[in-house]
Amino acid sequence: MSSWFEGPPRLVPHRWHGDAVLAEPDHGTELAWPAGSRPGPEDVVVMGPRTRAHYWDGVRSPAGCVRVRVASGRAADLLGLPVRAITDRAVPLRNFDLDVVDLLRDAAPAPAGPSRLLGTAARLFTGARPEPVHRAARRLHVSERHLRGLFTSGVGVPPRLYTLIDRVRVVLDHPDLPLPEVAALAGFYDQSHMTAAFRRLMGAPPAAFRAGRWPAPQRCGRPAPAGRPAPAL
Repeated sequence: MSSWFEGPPRLVPHRWHGDAVLAEPDHGTELAWPAGSRPGPEDVVVMGPRTRAHYWDGVRSPAGCVRVRVASGRAADLLGLPVRAITDRAVPLRNFDLDVVDLLRDAAPAPAGPSRLLGTAARLFTGARPEPVHRAARRLHVSERHLRGLFTSGVGVPPRLYTLIDRVRVVLDHPDLPLPEVAALAGFYDQSHMTAAFRRLMGAPPAAFRAGRWPAPQRCGRPAPAGRPAPAL
């Protein structure tokens, strides 16, 4: 398996409610193609970090997508541009003159310089007790301002939003855990803090989301409004 990626391709089933599919917030960069298809140049897209949930109907690949996740801190090296340029976007892989079969087979150069620092910083900002930015900067021997700028450019989102996405995904991954308990597990101060963060990223508070009261979906395949990504579904 190529060291460009965190692991092998995996099938990710869609999360459905009625006819709508959820595209979850995610601070990672992934290559994706419809389940059941070969990863040809016309099918593979690069999915940049997603800062908000999006809801789609009319999805063309009901079984889900095959995805392979770019290793932390490596996306800018792989794509040859700042990751913030594709945040909240899905871009055809052919735009980068890359071939997914070659990428999955070939070894990546060992991370060095900024990409190595970004990988370490991403680990520090992950989990229920993420490192504060000023403390992470001291640990990494850079200024706080430099770390924020480098991280936002190279990962696609600033450290605070990276941590927030991580916590909201913990809530999504524990749909049956009582809300006060999942708030503590995810590292929120309390349930009200979790509710505000969840509403910000998901468009609905946790209780409403769990009850299936999702925001109105957008038709998959229509041009996305400004600031919203085209679906990779």
